[in-house]
Amino acid sequence: MSPGARRSALLLAAIAAGACDGGSDTRMTRVNLITGSTGGDWYRIGSAIAEMTNEAFEGRPITAVPGAGGVSNPARIGRMPGDLGVSFGPFLDAAYHGRPPYREAFPHLRHVATLLTMKLHFIVADRPDLTSLERLLAERRPLRIGTGPPGSAEEFLLRETLAALGVGYEDLKAWGGRVDLLGSAERADVFRDRHVDAIVFNMIEGGPVVTELMLAQPARLLEIPPVARRTLGERWGVAETVISSGVYPGQTAPVTTVAIPFGIFASDDVPEPLVHELTRTIAERTARLQKVHPSFANWDPRQMVGGSTVPLHPGAARYYQERGWPTH
Repeated sequence: MSPGARRSALLLAAIAAGACDGGSDTRMTRVNLITGSTGGDWYRIGSAIAEMTNEAFEGRPITAVPGAGGVSNPARIGRMPGDLGVSFGPFLDAAYHGRPPYREAFPHLRHVATLLTMKLHFIVADRPDLTSLERLLAERRPLRIGTGPPGSAEEFLLRETLAALGVGYEDLKAWGGRVDLLGSAERADVFRDRHVDAIVFNMIEGGPVVTELMLAQPARLLEIPPVARRTLGERWGVAETVISSGVYPGQTAPVTTVAIPFGIFASDDVPEPLVHELTRTIAERTARLQKVHPSFANWDPRQMVGGSTVPLHPGAARYYQERGWPTH
């Protein structure tokens, strides 16, 4: 079925189902919420949001499913509409407008809600020779790095960080190193088993997987070098930030890195009542979200509105207008 035909079919299904505002018992057309790899923050948070939203409808219409990541999710839904997804604000903007890394524009994408900020973690074994990314690359060390799968933010940000320092994957390979593209759990396993020297996660500060790894074996976080931070900011809109001292075992000083906000988006054919209820759920049930991830304890729902130049989905826009939150 073509994207246009699927869009029409979904709209007709919503009408035929007699969809109405969230909070009443009604059957709604089924959609997926495309998240990240199983075991990661996106999958856990997306699953919780889907579960809470489903409580307002018969048939549990939203299913949280693993996705390839922040770069791939907008293109996936842009080409196969009718679903919701999780991505980063700059990538959603680029996909909507057809800017790199995308080869075409996806004008049917719509912003729903900005959630939390994720920080790039570059983690290495605690060895005297692994103290500076710049030094390791300058010395052409055979560095073995585990990062996310193709289409993930980890893989994209690692590749762009290395490029800003004048190094590509082929250079690492020529020096005797390599880059392994792995899911979250696999990355943790290969680092724990010492099959790689470094792993990369793009996650909310205080991620349990990093805490567990650093409790299990000596490890440290490396700074993202200044030239890479500046280049990533200029090219991709990521912000400089720090991972606070004391967040992880043995981390006695803040570590400078980059951060990027993530949120939920949809194609414009996802039924308005469903998106309205999902938006309401996120904004008004933060206590339950705190149980999924503690970062929601300090989160202000009013930040859901911003973070993207992509037009709001009508369901999200209606909720924000009901709350009196500016949408321009």
